[in-house]
Amino acid sequence: MKINKIIENEFGLKIENISVLGEGLDSVAYLVNSEYIFKISKHEEARRNLKKEIQVLNYLKGKLSLQIPVIEFYSEEYSICGYREMKGSILTPEMYNKMTDEEKEKLAQDIAKFLKELHSLSLPDIEDLEINVLEDYKSDYELLKKMVYDELPDKSKKYIDNLFSRILNDQRIMKYDKVLCHNDLSCNHIIMQNNKAIGIIDFGDVAITDRDKDFIYLLENSDEELGREFGLKVLDYYNHPNKDIPILKAEINDEYYPIELILGGKNKKLDQMITQGLEKLKNM
Repeated sequence: MKINKIIENEFGLKIENISVLGEGLDSVAYLVNSEYIFKISKHEEARRNLKKEIQVLNYLKGKLSLQIPVIEFYSEEYSICGYREMKGSILTPEMYNKMTDEEKEKLAQDIAKFLKELHSLSLPDIEDLEINVLEDYKSDYELLKKMVYDELPDKSKKYIDNLFSRILNDQRIMKYDKVLCHNDLSCNHIIMQNNKAIGIIDFGDVAITDRDKDFIYLLENSDEELGREFGLKVLDYYNHPNKDIPILKAEINDEYYPIELILGGKNKKLDQMITQGLEKLKNM
C-alpha cells in the first residue's frame, strides 16, 4: 500500500501535500502537510527498532529539557510513526564553525545537561532494549569469522584478531555504567534555532547500555562531526569521572567501522556494504 493511503486509512489524516525528507538504510522519512514527519521502516530489524523507539519516546515524554519527538501516530502493522516536525535546522560542522565561542560553550553545556538527564533516569522495562557490551562484541567476532574469514588475507585476519583481543581484554571497555542511551548522538541529530540547541531527534538506536556510547560521535574527528574539542567540552560539563575512557572508546569505534559495515550489510542484505567493509579491512 502506498504511504499516502496508509496514513489516510490508518490515522484519518487527510494529506494535502507530501514529500520525501530523507532515506536511510533503515527507513524513509516524509514531510506531510508541511507539519508532520512520518517514518516507515524498510526491513524487519528496523521494524523491531521502531517499536522500541516508540516505547522509549513515550517513556521520555516530559522528562528532558531539550525537545524530543512526541509520537502522535503509530501503526505496528505497517511499522510507521508520525510526529510534529521540530522547527529548526540540523546542526552541521559548518554551522558550528560560524558560532561564537560563547555559543559553542552554551551548546556543549546544553548537550551535557541533556545527557545527564537521560543517563540519570530509571531504566525502563522494555523488551530487548538492553545491549550487553561484552556479549555484543563476542557475537560480532564469531559472526565475522563465519562470514568473511575465507575471503580475507592473513594480515586482515590478524588485524581483526588483534582488535577483538584488545577490546575483550580491556576492563576500561568491559566495565561500564549501564544507563539509557540515545546511542547515536551525532551532530546531525541535534536540532538548532538561532545557534542554540532546541531538540534531539532519531532515537532509532536507543538502548540500555554503556553511557560512554553517547560520547563516541561527539569525540569523533571527522568532516561529518564537530571535532574532539567539542566532545571534550561536553565531557567537562558532564563532569565525567575519567575522560580518557570515552576517548579510548571513540578511537576503538573508528577502528571498528569496517566491521560495522560488514555486519550491517549482512543484517540489511546489502552486498555493497559488505564489499565496502571488506575493502576497508584489506587496506588496514
